[in-house]
Formats: sequence, C-alpha cells, structure tokens
Amino acid sequence: MTAPGGERRGALITLPPRRWIRRTAIASVVFALVVGVGGGRLYSFPRTDVLKPGDQVDAVLALGGRTETAYYAISMAEQGITPVVLVSNPYPQDEAFQGIHDLCATRPTTYELICFDPDPRTTRGEAQELGRLAAGRGWDEVAVVAAKYHISRTRTITKRCYPGRLYLVEAPMEIPPANWVYQYVRQTLGYAKVALQQGC
Repeated sequence: MTAPGGERRGALITLPPRRWIRRTAIASVVFALVVGVGGGRLYSFPRTDVLKPGDQVDAVLALGGRTETAYYAISMAEQGITPVVLVSNPYPQDEAFQGIHDLCATRPTTYELICFDPDPRTTRGEAQELGRLAAGRGWDEVAVVAAKYHISRTRTITKRCYPGRLYLVEAPMEIPPANWVYQYVRQTLGYAKVALQQGC
C-alpha cells in the first residue's frame, strides 16, 4: 500500500546521506568526549598504591605476561615486601615472549615464584586464579602489579574474586602515545564487558 507522498507503508525508511553523516559525526564526538574525560581519570590518572620496604603483603601478582610487571613484582619480593610472586604467563613459547618464559624457568631461593596460564586468558582469569590461591593459602593482603592504563579495570575485576585487602601497584614502563589511544578504546570496551558479567 502506498501512503500519501509516495512512500510505501512498512518499507524501511532510510535517512538522507547528509543527515546520516551528521548523526554519525555527533555520536563519534560524544563517544570521544566520554572516553577522553572518563578515560583521563581511569587510565591516565588511576588511584594507585605504593608499597615500600618495610611493608608486607602475602603475595604479589604480575598481570599480563609482561616482563615489566613481572620484574617489578620480583623487585618487591627482593625488597622483602612479599614471600610469593605470581606471574601470569598466557603466551606460547615464542621468541617474542621469551623473556617471560626465561623468568618463569628460574628457581629463586629467597621467595616463591608461581607462574600460571590463566583460564580464561584474560584479566578475569588472572583474578580467578588469585582468588583460588588466596582462599587455599589464607592470604589476607595481596598486591597486583599492572600497567597504569589497566589499573582501574583490574581493581574492579579483582575485587570480585578476592575479598581481602587489595593493593594496585603501577609498573614503571614507557607507554608510547599511539598505545595510549589504543588503550583508551580497549579499556573502555573492557569496562563495557565487565558491566555485563556477573560475579567472579
């Protein structure tokens, strides 16, 4: 049936190209503002904790199979801050990740080193493994070492799996500007995924 003006009833109504472009541009600007303003607080200036010699936690978890987070966690053990270092190692035996595999092959004598492949291979999987170990060993205070842009989301996810005192420590590392742009988008999408998940 044809409606007044020549449009068919029930037919898909399409926006003129100019209007569609304008709406897409507005949506893109709004998204960029939300990510930029919210992301500044969450990713560039997250709430972090500082642990120094004399402080004590039951374990330190290094996230993401990164040498920067792993070696910083180990430095904390060497300073006497923790007797146990957990290193997430989700990567295959590959030259690009050889540093983390070499580290996991060491047998330190002054602290315990536990490397594990999280399941799933995500921050959630890492938090679940931390929760299991903490429950089994009676850990009351743990620290998690992560890249600056990952700290806020890590805190949210880990608190769902670990009920004790949690410290989030920033690993010192250089982050190229291009990676910041990528991480703002990635972490925002990650937050959206977290919002849809229930429990640990």
